[in-house]
Amino acid sequence: MIFKMNRIMKRVLLILTALLPMVVLAQPPMWTQEIYREQNYPSRNWYTGFVRDKLKAGEDVGKALKSLERDAQNQLAESIIVTIEGNTSVDNRSVQYQSGKNREEVITTQYQQAVKTATTATTVKTEVKSYHDQSTGALYAFAAVKRTDLAAFYTKQIDVDLNKVETAIEVSEQLVAAGKKMSAKRKIDDAKKILEGVAFNRDLLVAVNADTDESDLQTVRFNNLQRTVEQLLIKLEQSTFVYMDCSYEFKGYKHDAFSSDPGIFCDILAQVLSENECSVTTNKDEADYELTIITSTTQRSDGKGEYGILSYYANVKGTLYNKLTQKKTADFSILNDPDAYSAGKTPEDAATKAFKLPELRKKVLEKILPKIKD
Repeated sequence: MIFKMNRIMKRVLLILTALLPMVVLAQPPMWTQEIYREQNYPSRNWYTGFVRDKLKAGEDVGKALKSLERDAQNQLAESIIVTIEGNTSVDNRSVQYQSGKNREEVITTQYQQAVKTATTATTVKTEVKSYHDQSTGALYAFAAVKRTDLAAFYTKQIDVDLNKVETAIEVSEQLVAAGKKMSAKRKIDDAKKILEGVAFNRDLLVAVNADTDESDLQTVRFNNLQRTVEQLLIKLEQSTFVYMDCSYEFKGYKHDAFSSDPGIFCDILAQVLSENECSVTTNKDEADYELTIITSTTQRSDGKGEYGILSYYANVKGTLYNKLTQKKTADFSILNDPDAYSAGKTPEDAATKAFKLPELRKKVLEKILPKIKD
């Protein structure tokens, strides 16, 4: 009898010994404890983000943890932004979950404002951890990055971006020399956007390293490039000059809706070119492009017959000449186009409406704008 009890005791001990590692492994990792994070990731040396949530019924654990990891990374990044802006909107919501007879409350943080530097801040040697407690359904995610690693990253990024600005300025000068002023302006627009990013990274560098000096911030270089970019933007604004030579072609008899050039379409075209960063000039010598426009009309229906509709086509043909390259870059003709006619009470009324059709304007712009903006 005693022997049999000893065998039972041994089996119980073996089972308990086998289960012991599982019990130990089931314990949440130390980083889920606030006191551990404060001691091992002090704020003077680290930026951190910690988020917890509850696994929803039917939710995939892997996807839920990945989502929570992103939230922790965003929280990490936001902690840097708060240092700079001080106005990031954070909405803390209390969410209750039913677990058997008990109700548990979990505080989740929803970020109402997108954190612009989330991607940047979380690509620099960031530790990202997550954990699912199967016994409670709790989810945890933690992200941490050293201040020194961030400072080194932002210092390097400032230098890389300033190099990009210098390259953009050089390319823009080459484009201007080639007569491609609009392309040159787009390059400078890009350079301005890069400088806006540099300004933000400079603020971030100061935030993560209070000992940052003007040399690390590259203040002199930044200010000089910013001034150059602003000057070039002013210089290149509306700097593409187009000289327009407009005329009206008489076809004779019923096809001429006007007795003289009404100038309708050329006025419309001049306005649209101005809206597309061109300057329409009357000085042929200063023009970058010469645009020749010849308009005419064709009677589509004479107003007689069963329905009595009077309608006219608006016709446009023209050429675009690049004065720098001394080449014709566009040659087009829109004649009796089904998208370019209109009806009216009189020939003048019908043709005027036809020339004002957006579709006609679009067809001509598709022929010339890509050549001017190239």
